Amino acid sequence: MENIKKILPIRISRALDKLDKSRVYEIRLRKTGVFVNYGGKFFRLSETGISSQGFKVALSEIEEIVLKASEYSIYAVNDQIKNGYLTVVGGIRIGICGEVVDGKTIKNFSSLNIRFPHEIKGCADKIINLVVKPKGCFNTVIVSPPGCGKTTLLRDLIRQLSNAGNNVLVVDERYELAGEELSLDVGLSTDVISGASKDFAFNQGIRYMRPDIIAADEIMSDLDVESLYKAYLGGVSIVATAHANNVSYRQRLGGLEFIERIIVLSDSGNPGCIQGVFDNKSEKLA
Repeated sequence: MENIKKILPIRISRALDKLDKSRVYEIRLRKTGVFVNYGGKFFRLSETGISSQGFKVALSEIEEIVLKASEYSIYAVNDQIKNGYLTVVGGIRIGICGEVVDGKTIKNFSSLNIRFPHEIKGCADKIINLVVKPKGCFNTVIVSPPGCGKTTLLRDLIRQLSNAGNNVLVVDERYELAGEELSLDVGLSTDVISGASKDFAFNQGIRYMRPDIIAADEIMSDLDVESLYKAYLGGVSIVATAHANNVSYRQRLGGLEFIERIIVLSDSGNPGCIQGVFDNKSEKLA
C-alpha cells in the first residue's frame, strides 16, 4: 500500500489511511470518481474514507499516476502499457484504459484499476490434500469470475506444495504471484520466471529448471493451453487459474482434458471462498 500511496494524489492517500488496508482489494480511478473494493464490495472514496459523495479525478491526475508508476519513463515500461497494465513493487498491478495506438502503446489514459495482492497463508488448507501427491500434484485449475481470489489461493497452494518438497516453477508474467523482487512468499523450493510469456517460460523453464510442478496465473488463450499440454506430456504437474463461472470452463478452454482437479471459487463477495472441488468427470470431491 505504501508504494501506491506515493504515486496517488495526496487527498486520496490520506483517505486510504482511514481504511483497514487488509480489506482494500482494488482502487478504481475514473473521471466520475474514486471507487474502492473494500472487503469485496465497491464504495466511493472521500476525504472521510467511505462515503456516498466521493472524490472526482482529473484526467491529468490519472496521467500523473501512470508517470509516477513508471518512474517518469513511459518508454521503459511501454511493453507493459501496450498490454494494458503496469506492475508496481509488491505484485501490485495497475490496469490501464485509454486510447490504443495500433497495438504500439496506450495514450490519453482515461481510467485505472489498482489491484492489491493479498497473502493469506493457510487459505489453501481446505484443498491441499485433494491436490497433493507423494511427488508432484494432480493437474489442477482454479476457476472463478474475476476478483474472487484465484491468485491469492494459487499463491498459497504454490507455497504449500513447494514447502512439501516439490520443485515448483512459477510463471509470473505480470509480477503478481511472487511480486517484483520476489516480495511475496511462494515457498522454499520455488523458482520464478518473471515478465516472460507463458510460451517462453514453459518451454525454457521446463528444459533448464526441471520442475516437478509448474504454476501459472490466468490461462486465457489456445497458446496458453498448448503450453500446459506440453508440460503435461513432459511429465510436469500443472497448477493454474482461469476465468470462468464454474466447471463449464471446458466450453471456453478446449484441450484441458488432462486436468484432474477443478477448484471452483464462489462470487459471493468473499474472496477465496471455495464453492467446490471437482474431478475431471465433474464429480464433486468436496
